[in-house]
Amino acid sequence: MTRRTLTLALLVLAAVLVGAAVGLLSVTDRPSWAGLLGGLVGLLLGGGGVALALRSSKALTDGADAQRVAGLPLVAHVPPPAAGEDDRRRADEAFRMLRAALVPAPGAPAGTHLSVVVTSAAPGEGKTTVAAGLSRALSRAGRPVVAVEADLRRPALAAALGVPSPPARGLTAAIVGGVPVAELLVEVSPGLRLLPAGELPPNAPELLGSADAARVLAELDALGVDVVLDTAPLLPVADTRELLVHAPTHRVVLVARPGVADRGELRSAVDLLPGSERTILAVSGRSPAPRSYDRYLREGERA
Repeated sequence: MTRRTLTLALLVLAAVLVGAAVGLLSVTDRPSWAGLLGGLVGLLLGGGGVALALRSSKALTDGADAQRVAGLPLVAHVPPPAAGEDDRRRADEAFRMLRAALVPAPGAPAGTHLSVVVTSAAPGEGKTTVAAGLSRALSRAGRPVVAVEADLRRPALAAALGVPSPPARGLTAAIVGGVPVAELLVEVSPGLRLLPAGELPPNAPELLGSADAARVLAELDALGVDVVLDTAPLLPVADTRELLVHAPTHRVVLVARPGVADRGELRSAVDLLPGSERTILAVSGRSPAPRSYDRYLREGERA
């Protein structure tokens, strides 16, 4: 039994005993049946505390917890977008850290480009924020980038990149209609282009798992640029699992947000990824950071 499990068991026992005691003490001047009823109420309250404690015990607590559960290198912690000046500094550095962890080593062949799938276990974990920030960080380093809105259920990458009204044609037109990818790209900023989702299909898994999707991935690869794909979460739908079949050499950024996905969900997501050696972990959301980080970043901006 781990220390965490033992602590939880003691808290659960304490909740039950305290709940029962409160129920009994509150009716000490009543008949014995009332005392029993009070005790039962106390036990029910204690049991509610037990259920709440058990539920909270499954939730990821922080980045270190996510790293232990996933067994993956934790590369960066991304704070919420536009939450303040300190968070902006941390976010910029987090995306630079992701970039440094993914970009091919200096000894790689000339012209080697990067292909990255960004996903998460559950919805609402910040994968789109990470995909957008990574795309911008790569382009700022002078690497041409195509960001792909490959979540064909709830596409949000265009909005995250500041393109609130993307064209109606996009990835689906390339897959289904055979439209060349180069004709569908939208310029976001110098060196950064977007391939929007386009019309949302009723059969996203079949579409992304098709030979036509493999052809589109090959087209993107032939552009000779870095490609960042924002994909659907792994557990609710099969879309990203189908896409990964055609992307055996792609790197994967798995995004986890403590308090949203629990430990079991994160483990299941890792098990679905082909080749964990190609996967790195990024944690999103608000989390306390040492003050020395912020001081170092502020002093660095003044230097």
